[in-house]
Amino acid sequence: MDAQESSSSPSAVEYIVTGGHWNREYQVTQSRTTIYHVENKSTSPNKPHLLFFAGNTTEGPVVGSAHTNRFSSDVQITLGDPNLPKTVTAAKLSKKGLMSFRYVIELEVDRQRRTFTWKRTEQADSFGPTASLKLTDEANEVVAVFLPGGGRVQRDGVVRLYADLGESVKLMTFIAALALREKTRSRAVNPTSDLAVPVTYS
Repeated sequence: MDAQESSSSPSAVEYIVTGGHWNREYQVTQSRTTIYHVENKSTSPNKPHLLFFAGNTTEGPVVGSAHTNRFSSDVQITLGDPNLPKTVTAAKLSKKGLMSFRYVIELEVDRQRRTFTWKRTEQADSFGPTASLKLTDEANEVVAVFLPGGGRVQRDGVVRLYADLGESVKLMTFIAALALREKTRSRAVNPTSDLAVPVTYS
């Protein structure tokens, strides 16, 4: 396990993910303040599966979304309101490798294109039915860790950020983490799922 992933790391900024109503919604909070409300519309065809609203209700503006396709391993992520195409920034979370869990995303950081990779991690304090994930940069330095909660109702999932790469990258991190968690959870019952592979760590 990377030393940077330790929960005692002083550089980590921690965000709590809580949920209710059988995973139909989530709240992302910091210091007991809700910064994002998330609607899970995974059962609605042709609509974004996750919608992120600023604040603690759907009354806030839409700030991001994730769209998954049951016939594809990739996830389309947008910042902004998907109903206003001219205002959104899009990025694709692309699966790499048939028998490994590795998702790559390219993001702009300080006007430079950067490549980041989500992969499973042997986080010591992970828990729940879906694997813990870490986000690494090109040098394999840990940027973030997502520890999903347990049970059918998400409780006390944790996102730890180890690098400040700007608000856009932070929001992309939250969207990608929950999208991968939902993709894993929703396909857990399908033995032919692209995520139903032996757990490997790197």
